[in-house]
Amino acid sequence: MEIKNILITGASSGIGEALLGISAQIPSRIFVLARRANEIVNPPSLSSGTELIRIPTDMADPHSVDEAVRQVLKKTERLDMLFNNAGISAHGRFDELGMDVWRKTFATNFFGPIQLIQGLLPALKKARGVVVTTSTVSALYGVPGRAAYSASKSALHAAMESMRIELKEEGVRSALVCVPYTKTNLRSNVLGADGKIHSEKQAEGKLKTPEEVAKFLWEVSQKTDPRLFTMSTSGLFLKWMRNFSPRILEATMAKKLKLDFQRDRL
Repeated sequence: MEIKNILITGASSGIGEALLGISAQIPSRIFVLARRANEIVNPPSLSSGTELIRIPTDMADPHSVDEAVRQVLKKTERLDMLFNNAGISAHGRFDELGMDVWRKTFATNFFGPIQLIQGLLPALKKARGVVVTTSTVSALYGVPGRAAYSASKSALHAAMESMRIELKEEGVRSALVCVPYTKTNLRSNVLGADGKIHSEKQAEGKLKTPEEVAKFLWEVSQKTDPRLFTMSTSGLFLKWMRNFSPRILEATMAKKLKLDFQRDRL
């Protein structure tokens, strides 16, 4: 079986860790990028033909991303799959968000991924590879209490869609997957309106597991012409209602997320 070159950002926990578990089952060279990459242990599913390359990377630091690109291209000229998974959430009212929150959120969710992907385009083109972006339904509309987060993810959507159209003839594919609430530690490292990291309780209701989301992301990566995918009824609702009845959509979101965007004023 041909060795696949796979890259996963945010691979130290949650969805990224689950993606590593799936990827490790096939003969592959896996680049795992995370701030704590050196702490990533070999998954139980690691096959005998798989090589794990740990690259400590801070996606918000341009120098760190440049070094990651350099290390990847030093090892391979081909990149079959890039799972653009790392990200940070930011919560706070629009009229209370400091500019440092906007900059930090965009640095991790937009500028870092764009820099990484652009740097690795020669390898993606050579392999006719795919970029799969772990996104959110918050990217489909400006969600109350999530202005910076929604904006950063929406910007990434636009860039990835442009890339897909422009590079289609060169075989580079791009998929966006809007995942629902998932049992990860994303909410334990949330940027607040004050620019500090806060911990919030896990979302209520039925949550996806990282393994379920990772399996879906992997299946999307195998499609010949992937585009935009949602994994829940809430995602489908938002995707359609923004076009057919934005007034009802906004009223629904305002009611559902009222405590989130009024929290600091209660």
